[in-house]
Amino acid sequence: MNDRNPDSKQPVLEKSAGKGPVYVQLATLIKDRICSGEFSPGTKIPAESAISKTYGVAIMTVRQAIQVLAAKGILRRVHGSGTFVCSPDWTKASFNIDGILDKLGDRENLEISIINAKMMEATEKAAESLRIEPGEMILSMVRLVSYKGDPFLLNKAYLRYDPKSLIVESELEASSLFSLFTGEGNNFVKKSLLELEPCVLSDSEADLLKTTTSIPAFKVLYTFYGFNDDPVGSGWFLAAKDSLSFSTKIGVWDY
Repeated sequence: MNDRNPDSKQPVLEKSAGKGPVYVQLATLIKDRICSGEFSPGTKIPAESAISKTYGVAIMTVRQAIQVLAAKGILRRVHGSGTFVCSPDWTKASFNIDGILDKLGDRENLEISIINAKMMEATEKAAESLRIEPGEMILSMVRLVSYKGDPFLLNKAYLRYDPKSLIVESELEASSLFSLFTGEGNNFVKKSLLELEPCVLSDSEADLLKTTTSIPAFKVLYTFYGFNDDPVGSGWFLAAKDSLSFSTKIGVWDY
């Protein structure tokens, strides 16, 4: 198949390891036309046959490109009507935690101190989050995370206790904090649930984070699950607002 475009005004699509598959190149070009405003939200893009002719590619290549953009929520196929540019869906915004990951991933400048680690009987709240009976033994741990010498996260964790569990051993390592959010290097966690809520720092928490109780703070509550879908750990991360921020992007971005 010749995926070159006979129209010199349009970019040339070619099979190249450096440029990636032709359908990915085409998806990028269609996305660029959306970002430029040529195809605005709610409008119908040209038919597959028209796109095929414009770029000199096979219909199957066009369909693959549209499928890529549809999977990203950029395009929407309507049976019998065509393919339309999606409007931004404000109800499905997800907030990224790049600020946390950038620091947790920089091992050379990261320091994690265990403030407290002990076996204890599960309180009703801890037992509920771990789906166990109150009074069962669990591992409780408090960690302070510092970046370039400055504390920025306080972590309280509850883990189901099993002396043979690799999860407990893994959680005692500094790398577990990074893998908790990303899943990288962690073979014990199937999925995690994160929730964000504003909070007020206690005196002891403010002292550990070297800030004051007057500074607004965020608490990121989490529960992570094993491959049997039972929760194996829960807890929270606490950070003062001046050391952590959250953002989200909605719609089609050109980078």
